[in-house]
Amino acid sequence: MTVPKRKVKPMTAAALRTTLRWFHIVGGLIIGTYLYSPWSANAAFTAMTLYLVTPALVLSGIAMWKQGPILRFFRRGA
Repeated sequence: MTVPKRKVKPMTAAALRTTLRWFHIVGGLIIGTYLYSPWSANAAFTAMTLYLVTPALVLSGIAMWKQGPILRFFRRGA
C-alpha cells in the first residue's frame, strides 16, 4: 500500500506573520517571567532565557521587520 504524495504549499505571508507574532509574544512573556519572578535564581531558566529565548526573539523580530525582502530573496531561488 502506497501513501499518496501531497503537494506541500508554502506558508502565506499572512500566516508567517501571525506565526512569528505569536512566537514573539510567547518569548516576550518568558523574558518578562525571567525579569519579574523568583525563577531568575534558577540557573537552567536563566541559561534558557539568555541563550535560547533572547536570540530567537531577535531573529523573529528581524524576520517580522524585514519579511518582504527575505521572502523576495527566497522566492528568487537563491
